[in-house]
Amino acid sequence: MRNFFVSTASILTGLLFVLVLSHMAVAAPTSPLSVSLLNTSTRLLPNSSTSGIGAQGGNVTELAIDALTITKAWQGYYGNVTGNIHLDDAANNSFYVWGNATGVSGEVYASRNSSPDWSTINCSNTTQRTLENTYLGLSLTDGDSVINTFNATSHPSFYVGSRQMNANSCFSTNIFVNGTSQNTSFYQILLADETNNTVYTTIIESDAYGYNSRRMDFQLMVGENEHFGSEGPSSYYFFVELN
Repeated sequence: MRNFFVSTASILTGLLFVLVLSHMAVAAPTSPLSVSLLNTSTRLLPNSSTSGIGAQGGNVTELAIDALTITKAWQGYYGNVTGNIHLDDAANNSFYVWGNATGVSGEVYASRNSSPDWSTINCSNTTQRTLENTYLGLSLTDGDSVINTFNATSHPSFYVGSRQMNANSCFSTNIFVNGTSQNTSFYQILLADETNNTVYTTIIESDAYGYNSRRMDFQLMVGENEHFGSEGPSSYYFFVELN
């Protein structure tokens, strides 16, 4: 099986997955046939002061300063999932193909490991979540730490191959919709195998409005250590499972 990886050098990247399903039952998530990078962008921060504040000897002045910074620990992916249903032989010769699948459902997964052990995949436990936090160069008290990001356990039930993840059992969060926080779609779920390989997971939302008011099938946030002295960017391998 051939895996595809995507570098995490930017914050938001558009992806298009093109999938082919075989007639055989899928026992675990599979690699997509192709991944196309459509767009990438990041916020530009101001490089000069927006206003001057007068200073006068003898004065003590109270200020209220509002600022922002770009995270050095997270990368966002979004896009659409399309596919056909194939009846193929082992040489990839098509016996029959059923049109384009619409209204897809399932999950998109991303891991820094090219072959997670899907037979032992489970919800990340507290230790595994802390290990990921350390890998990303974060302290437990950082505002964008893994602990502060995946700080809920609210998501629907879903299967990874034959393994069921019960509803509200895994550390989770939700990506914004129309620039606003919400908790009813675009679930982000933290999984890991028994050797502590983190698998970032999102449940597909077919043709739903995403963070930028555009329609899409998935939004997925993954960890990336871009702090001073780190070895980034990382490479992520993507997997898809359609229901």
